[in-house]
Amino acid sequence: MSITNTKHSYKLSVKKATRRTRRRQMEEKCKSKKKKLSQKLKALKNLIPSHNGDEVKTDELFKETADYIVFLRTRVFILQKLVQIYGNNNENQIDVLL
Repeated sequence: MSITNTKHSYKLSVKKATRRTRRRQMEEKCKSKKKKLSQKLKALKNLIPSHNGDEVKTDELFKETADYIVFLRTRVFILQKLVQIYGNNNENQIDVLL
């Protein structure tokens, strides 16, 4: 075996080892990201009341989340209007309480 051939095979083995290391690192990063994502999806499922603990596909979960946000915004708007109507007049507040 010549010296150049040995250097070449050494370089190839270093390249392969580097590729394996990088591949493992990327796989670990992907696993970590998937784990974080699944934790976040689980937390979101717990916040949205409409799924009732059933298994929900991700796209359905996002749709339910959007619907729930619209529902909450509407509720806030209605409550703000009620405060404007009944909250400014002290006599009305006493009548409502009685």
